[in-house]
Amino acid sequence: MVVTVVQAPAVKDHRKLPDPLLAGLLVRFALLVAVNLGLLSLLVFGLMGISGAAVWQGALLSFGLYLLINALLLRGLTRDYPHARLGLCNIVTHFRATLTAGLAAIVPGAAALTNDFVLAWSVVCIATIALACDGIDGWAARRSGLSSRFGARFDMEVDSMLALLLALIVWQTGQVGDWVLLLGLMRYLFVAAMWAFPWINRPTPPRFSGKIICVIQIAALIALISPVVTGGLAVLIAATALAAVVWSFGVDLRYLWQTRAA
Repeated sequence: MVVTVVQAPAVKDHRKLPDPLLAGLLVRFALLVAVNLGLLSLLVFGLMGISGAAVWQGALLSFGLYLLINALLLRGLTRDYPHARLGLCNIVTHFRATLTAGLAAIVPGAAALTNDFVLAWSVVCIATIALACDGIDGWAARRSGLSSRFGARFDMEVDSMLALLLALIVWQTGQVGDWVLLLGLMRYLFVAAMWAFPWINRPTPPRFSGKIICVIQIAALIALISPVVTGGLAVLIAATALAAVVWSFGVDLRYLWQTRAA
């Protein structure tokens, strides 16, 4: 979930994996990357076709983002991951990351969604699947005993990236004003604030309300992409979601300010 904590929830990890186990883990990771690369290719060229400047700009953005995601994952696996297998939890999160990278292909030509209802509903379906799978990875991690700081952070970053890309798409369609970008930028602004205010750079207690607001945030952005939400209704949905997100970050900031001395 895109909760307002900046650091992943505290999970007690084991010592670093021995080299033979790490090698096996990385082989399985490489296979996962290859399989999802095929899925990503189907998503990108299925959504956008194979011709036109916007298509190739979108493909470059999508595959570049996928490469960056997996480069960071590889670094995390070799340094921080304590288990000898990925498990269903990380496989599901990687699937969600792949869907999110696929949506990046829409960004350069997102203005076309206002006239292309098939494309708009396709984006809505992909984003909805990504959101619906969000509850599976955490449940699977707890059930299989594969919880880790790596997995929690991976899940959080995918949700943050999904919200940002959806906000960019909505912004490009012109459905709502420029302020809709705040629905995707809030967490990144929160992270940037750490440079100026070091007391922010601490974990906050997990809140169920934060998880609910995360769902509201992403669901609202998906609704704003759908062709049936326009005009005043679109503004109302966006404003309500943004107010909820601002409140959630405000709760965390209040907690961090009150406990800054400790």
